[in-house]
Amino acid sequence: MIDFLTIILLIFGLLQIILFFKVWGMTNDIKEIRNKYLKDEDEKRRQEAEYDPTPKISSGSKPTM
Repeated sequence: MIDFLTIILLIFGLLQIILFFKVWGMTNDIKEIRNKYLKDEDEKRRQEAEYDPTPKISSGSKPTM
């Protein structure tokens, strides 16, 4: 019975190590996807700012007459 439990625990431990490295690899993939997505969003915002014909209103103080 002890031998059977030892084998099960070794298999479980090995699978835990494999899972750790798979999750670690997935975090790197998410970083690449996130950086690509944010870069695309930044480019879209820059293009909208360059070609936006509407005047921008500052949030400063109002002129007095």
